[in-house]
Amino acid sequence: MSAPIKTKPKSSMKIDNAPTPHNTPASVLNNSYLKNGNPVGKSKPPPTISEEDIQTALSSQQPLLLGAIQEKLGSLVGQDSGYVDSLPQVVRNRIFALKKLQSDLFGIEKDFQVELFELEHKYLQKYAPLHARRSEIISGKQEPTSEEVAAGKEIQEKEEGEEEEGEKPTDIQLTEEDIKGIPSFWLTALENLPIVSDTITDRDAEVLEYLQDVSIEYLTEGKPGFLLKFKFSEENPYFKTPELTKTYYYQSELGYSGDFIYDHADGCSIDWVDNDSNVTIAVEMRKQRNKTTKQVRTIEKITPIESFFNFFDPPKMAGDEEDEEDLEDLEERLALDYSIGEQIKDKLIPRAVDWFTGAALEFEFNDAPEDEFDEFEDEDEDEDEDEEEDEDERDDFANKKEEPPECKQS
Repeated sequence: MSAPIKTKPKSSMKIDNAPTPHNTPASVLNNSYLKNGNPVGKSKPPPTISEEDIQTALSSQQPLLLGAIQEKLGSLVGQDSGYVDSLPQVVRNRIFALKKLQSDLFGIEKDFQVELFELEHKYLQKYAPLHARRSEIISGKQEPTSEEVAAGKEIQEKEEGEEEEGEKPTDIQLTEEDIKGIPSFWLTALENLPIVSDTITDRDAEVLEYLQDVSIEYLTEGKPGFLLKFKFSEENPYFKTPELTKTYYYQSELGYSGDFIYDHADGCSIDWVDNDSNVTIAVEMRKQRNKTTKQVRTIEKITPIESFFNFFDPPKMAGDEEDEEDLEDLEERLALDYSIGEQIKDKLIPRAVDWFTGAALEFEFNDAPEDEFDEFEDEDEDEDEDEEEDEDERDDFANKKEEPPECKQS
């Protein structure tokens, strides 16, 4: 088996599956950038922009004026131009008919999405024995059969044969006979998973060493959604909760795109052994002196800190949000929370061994648009050119200093 590849992607990496206007919680949409929008069916009169305004802005190259024009043009997006209302009644009636047909299509599309969700649940039951077998091998409860090992080697050799020629990764040398299962399997897989890896601290890694299985269940009653389960070893010294869960709910109605809309998530409480074991807080011991009695006492100051295990305490909408900045921060945290759940569901659980070995990273980065890398390469080239110019200037200056001054004789 090739050595696991641990990669920490840049924090600026694109978030896949993050909520959009089509899959963002309705609570966010109703309280954020849509709350100041126009009521359905009504529109503000579009701002007027004269040709003279545009010509003045372009000719003068004034940033403030150009910005004002751009803002006005941007506000025109989505505004009702009044074109449909100006059409003859007979044409408008045909548009109404198309609206009805679209509504019927949307109803069929909803049936499709519901059946697709039920189909995913059905096949998850078929995956269950394979997932259970995988968990037994990883945790060391069972050893793989000779047939499983032989088939896996054949798959590995086929994959390596399809790769370009080059230096092959060094095999892991395990000399101890009493090694149980596959050490650090889920920790390594999570650290290789983009976005998720950015949330794992060094203290988190020590706890995740005891993670034995990650699984999923689809919700069949009430709101549609899915349940993520994280099973830990009984030897885990950090918390007493044997299994941590995270549930994601979708809304009953579909979004405009025809997909389920993310509604909210529920986590679980973690029964930490003590504050020192709790990796989601920092504990600081402080001394206080009583002004009257002069007695000194020691108190604990607890401060919440960043941690992967905050994933099990998802952000919530408070109902009446404070200012716009706080709301934007909350929306970003909701987007990240949803994206992590989707990556674990769609990438980690189905392809766990590829995330452990690092093989999945090849497909992850190969799928990225080429222009994401071109800009970075161009910057490097520009920096190299600047460095060469600086060196030339330094050489010219040095040569001038070395030239002897002209000797003037009378």
